[in-house]
Amino acid sequence: MSSLVPDCTSKCRSLQHALDVISVVTRGSEGQIKAFLSSYCYNAATIKDAFGRNVIHLASSCGKKGVLDWLAETKGVDLLAKDKESGWTALHRSIFYGYIDCVLSLLKHGVSLYVQDKEGLSALDLVMKDRPSHVVFKKTDPTEVYTWGDNINFTLGHGGQQGKHHPELVDLFPRNGVYIKQVVLCKFHSVFLSHKGQVYTCGHGQGGRLGHGDEQTCLVPRLVEGLAGHQCSQIAAAKDHTVVLTEDGYVYTFGLNTFHQLGILPPPPNCSVPRQVQAKNLKGRVVTGVAAGRFHTVLWTKEAVYTMGLNGGQLGYLLDPNGEKCVTTPRQVSALHHKDISISLVSASDGATVCVTERGDIYLLTDYQCKKMASKQLNLKKVLVNGGHLEYKVDTQHLKENGGQKICILALDEAGRVFCWKSSHNCMKQCRWVYGRQVFMSDVALNSNEIMFVTQDGEAFTGRWLEEGKKTSEKKDVVSSLQNSSWDVSCEHDTNSVYERIRLQKLAFVHRAVSIATDPNGCNFAVLQSDPKNSLYEIPTVSLSSFGEDFGKLLDEADEMDNIHDVTFQIGTAMYPVHKYILAARSEFFEKLFISSDGQSDTPDVYRKDEDAVGCDLYVLEKVPPDLFAYLLQFIYTDTCDLLTHGYKPKLLHKGKAEEYQDTLISNLSKMSFEESVNAKSAFEIYRNNQEQVMDENQKSKSKKDRAVGEEGDNLLKTVQSAAKKFGLSSLSER
Repeated sequence: MSSLVPDCTSKCRSLQHALDVISVVTRGSEGQIKAFLSSYCYNAATIKDAFGRNVIHLASSCGKKGVLDWLAETKGVDLLAKDKESGWTALHRSIFYGYIDCVLSLLKHGVSLYVQDKEGLSALDLVMKDRPSHVVFKKTDPTEVYTWGDNINFTLGHGGQQGKHHPELVDLFPRNGVYIKQVVLCKFHSVFLSHKGQVYTCGHGQGGRLGHGDEQTCLVPRLVEGLAGHQCSQIAAAKDHTVVLTEDGYVYTFGLNTFHQLGILPPPPNCSVPRQVQAKNLKGRVVTGVAAGRFHTVLWTKEAVYTMGLNGGQLGYLLDPNGEKCVTTPRQVSALHHKDISISLVSASDGATVCVTERGDIYLLTDYQCKKMASKQLNLKKVLVNGGHLEYKVDTQHLKENGGQKICILALDEAGRVFCWKSSHNCMKQCRWVYGRQVFMSDVALNSNEIMFVTQDGEAFTGRWLEEGKKTSEKKDVVSSLQNSSWDVSCEHDTNSVYERIRLQKLAFVHRAVSIATDPNGCNFAVLQSDPKNSLYEIPTVSLSSFGEDFGKLLDEADEMDNIHDVTFQIGTAMYPVHKYILAARSEFFEKLFISSDGQSDTPDVYRKDEDAVGCDLYVLEKVPPDLFAYLLQFIYTDTCDLLTHGYKPKLLHKGKAEEYQDTLISNLSKMSFEESVNAKSAFEIYRNNQEQVMDENQKSKSKKDRAVGEEGDNLLKTVQSAAKKFGLSSLSER
């Protein structure tokens, strides 16, 4: 058989062949690889190893663009093949390892940029996730709004009625330097709140729901000029009206007032410009939040909750005994008025209202009652509600008999956990994600079809209850179900479980998300993403290295009796317990000393004696002063030395103070001159007359002494550097 003909068949699946192919692709040149693949194995271009990797994976990982092109054009390999370990394609690998030429080659050959691996990550996601650790997306960041959906009612703000299949930037805002911090989507209009407290609206303007003073339709977001003089902090909206809260605690409403949900007296049929809600029971109270359903509006302070609108059971109190079906001005929910109740969060749907207290109690307002649904749900930062049934007889014109949906409540806490309550099981359950990897949520949105999430890593997901995934639905898939997204492996749903299982699907094109929103029907969506330029202006804070300090502490705390040191050096009576791996790593001299079989060095001044008190090697150093060796150890451990510090003076031996004073006095007396007559003079007078001469001599002596100390310090440094050269510490000897 010719050497150019493989010795296997077309059915070859040999793991050894796969290993040989991988080895050649990894190490060989382009010519060697082509020759080997052409002659070694019939299936050399497709055979896989135990991890599911084939030649196309390895060529992409190693940056072999020529081999990649040759395989794609002549061998007909599957460029979308995934490995078993992570589900990565050749494109994932070439992007991960930074081979841009291979990436371009694969894209030219038709490889999709959005094929996902086992964790739901596309090759593009790998690029977006590759960012410095200090870049963390927060709601306080400058954020841009991206919208998508069917856009039937011009609610996406893109300037047309064409639907969007994936998130697209609403470019009106960045063109005008506006960053958005909150979005509310409804059936007929959308409301946007900027970081500077300005409100923008778009969509159908019938009834004045846009607040522009007319009923015209706006294709792109337009500033609500009636609120331009106010710093707005929160927005809420429903099908026909809009509610705005200012920083000062004032509430403004506009839109249709069919159900008296605007809270304006006397109640007009509609209001096309923002008007302040004024009520006697709100005087002196600061409103901290607002919420809205189609038929009602909710305001709340820290102490109380107020509702107004059509009372179909969702306002939290009974019908008016006089037969009034609508509450025109904000009315307090008496069931929540208690000294121990402090309101932290409120949410509303068309048929229900949910309130959360600072103690973690969750109350549901429905069926003309205030029901406590859960307790001790602490540290909640967001609550949502969907569904609810209103009393049909209250308004037969707008309500349907047996209409509405089952109630669902979602709660998100500070730790990223999500809890769910559904009317079908009557208890609060923690959500568990059916997905290939662990995720922690930072924001959540809810509609009648699904849940939407944003993770702490800036990704976005849609989720469905597991049991609902098994039902056959006749409805069309919502626009949010993007192509090329993959469901993870599901598991059987247990109705008695304490967990609510949610099956996740990753949203493509979202990588820097901090918040997400959806309309109640699940037709249009929005996500707030951090401005990509934001992290470019951040200067990462890098703490100073404590490496030297930590190793210096290790040296200082070493003791002859500890079990951490493994070698001891003896100089005279001084003992120095140290660590072999540190000395050997820093000094070639000590490395040779420790690996020598007899423990002897090239110089007779260092030799192994025996063992220390705990059985570690004991070496004796001769002709090296202890203080000098201490300086060397300090440099070995910390890469610095006191002698290298500017202004450092080595310690010198001094006499005691009394002895020094006595020597000075004797010296001064011996230097006294007695040229003049000393008769009739006291010893003190004679001593004082000689002070000027003594002081001059002391000044000269001091300058000489300083020079001597400096010279001695220089000499000591030179001595240390000489010893450092002997012990192989070139970095110290050359300084």
